[in-house]
Order: sequence, then structure tokens, then C-alpha cells
Amino acid sequence: YALKRQVKYKEAMEMFRKALDIRLEVGNRHEDVPLLYTGMGVVLTEQNQHKKARVRYQLALDIYLELHGEGHHKVVDVRKKMAKCLEVQG
Repeated sequence: YALKRQVKYKEAMEMFRKALDIRLEVGNRHEDVPLLYTGMGVVLTEQNQHKKARVRYQLALDIYLELHGEGHHKVVDVRKKMAKCLEVQG
């Protein structure tokens, strides 16, 4: 079961990377870009790769802040995910 989950995580990350590459060809300030970074962060968090997850969350956060400003629900959501990573790491 654990191996199957690892394969699924690897497949998910590959799909996120491909989608991100396509989206970045057009520009990095589209709503899809931070969404993809957040998805990658979630996959990395599930694999207990919290430091790498925080990097993806930070990338998403920077773009969401630029697009929407501080009080937006997407900014809040990413901040919560980042906080969870920090909490788990101790």
C-alpha cells in the first residue's frame, strides 16, 4: 500500500510539473500558477517533505499576494498550509 501511494505521489508531482511548465510558457502571473504550486506543496506535505512543500507554498503565496492582496481567502489558505508545515517540523 505504501509503495502504491508513493507511485501516486510521483505521478501527481509529474502532472503538476507538466501543467506548470505549460502555464509558465504563457506567464507566471496567471491564477493557475499558484494553484499548481499549492498542489505540489500538498503532495510534498503528504510525503513529509515539509521544507520542499514550504518553498512551493511560498511561491504560491507571493503570486496570490500580488494578484489579490493580503486579505484574500487564497492567501489565507496558503498561509495555513505553510503554518501546518512549520508546526509538523517543530
